[in-house]
Amino acid sequence: MKTWKQEMLFVAGILLAVNGFRSDFHPLEILSAVAVFLSFGHAQIADRLAEKEGQKEKPEVDCYKKLWYYFIGKELFWLAYFLMNHSYSALAGVFIFLAYPAWRKFYRTNIKQL
Repeated sequence: MKTWKQEMLFVAGILLAVNGFRSDFHPLEILSAVAVFLSFGHAQIADRLAEKEGQKEKPEVDCYKKLWYYFIGKELFWLAYFLMNHSYSALAGVFIFLAYPAWRKFYRTNIKQL
């Protein structure tokens, strides 16, 4: 199974667990979980595009290096917002997104080489 599919399954599992923990499956939490899931898919593609751009001798998109600065910055602000609103699925998403760059770096340097 491709890595991106494994990552999506992992994220879906976390979001299902967070929603299951709430036991009432509130519609706003379900909406939030779907938004996190779709945003994660977007982050996966953005990461892979930035990775390919960084491998080029002369990158076509010179601002690709700023991707993660904006990504981490927005997640920190979302963290504060979701904490104030008790949006648990969205909070899980923040932690997933903040951990993702470290996971991808680990994957690229250790697992992909196997």
